[in-house]
Amino acid sequence: MGRDVLGDEAQRTVAAFLERCVAYAASSIDRKNERGEDASDWEAYRAHTAFALDEVRAGRLDAWFDGKESTEPARTPLRLTGERFVTRLDQLEHRERARLLASTLSPRPLVLVATTDASGRHNLAPMTSLSVVSNSPPLVVMSLSSDREGRARDTLLNLRDRPSATLYLLMSGPDDAALVEHTAPNVPRGTSEWDGVPHTVDEEGVPYLDRAAAALRVTMVEERGLPDAVARLVIFNVDEVHLPPSALEAEALDVLCQHGLDRLMASPTGWSQVVDHRSA
Repeated sequence: MGRDVLGDEAQRTVAAFLERCVAYAASSIDRKNERGEDASDWEAYRAHTAFALDEVRAGRLDAWFDGKESTEPARTPLRLTGERFVTRLDQLEHRERARLLASTLSPRPLVLVATTDASGRHNLAPMTSLSVVSNSPPLVVMSLSSDREGRARDTLLNLRDRPSATLYLLMSGPDDAALVEHTAPNVPRGTSEWDGVPHTVDEEGVPYLDRAAAALRVTMVEERGLPDAVARLVIFNVDEVHLPPSALEAEALDVLCQHGLDRLMASPTGWSQVVDHRSA
């Protein structure tokens, strides 16, 4: 019997067993409630088992059935079916607040933002606060904060001088992650992070990161303040998208993402399901 067949049969057997465990836990909880007894242990057991059942059904543990060691990162162990811990974000320090938001709203695409100041000096900086907010017109937004000394980042200052920029999406892998590490530290204004980054130049002589997976040519059309925040929201119109020919028909690119506060990873490539959210 082939390993694939064995894996499928093992998956069905384990899923059926877990289904019975969940059903038995539910009936035990009902009996406890009818007798006025504490059912919290059974509720926790049901929640853990239901989560394991979802993992098996979704195929996230397929490697286990082939005897392979999983290298997947730790996943959220429970749903909100049992006890819930509520955190007031206004009671947290900045670092802890950032960690909680980053771990919850994750992963996020990472881009290297290329800008040029009024003197023609070129800047390159990694950002993850990027989101598409409109397809027609094509608009993306990005939050640009100040550094720890309260100084506006060079990316924002350059955009005020010259509103055009290029957003580079990187291939997932350690070499491109090293580019992020190289461009992340704060450097004196006017120092170019392009130094030491392999690149070509475009037709206008501007550095061009040809090793990127994709590039978006954008123009800042508006800058806005955020309520009670030092960060500024910039709105870009997307003028051009640069892709290799092989990626023109791709559903999604395999690009570098940030997962959590500081962890870089590939874009998700595990279980997926197509859901048509567009109206007819």
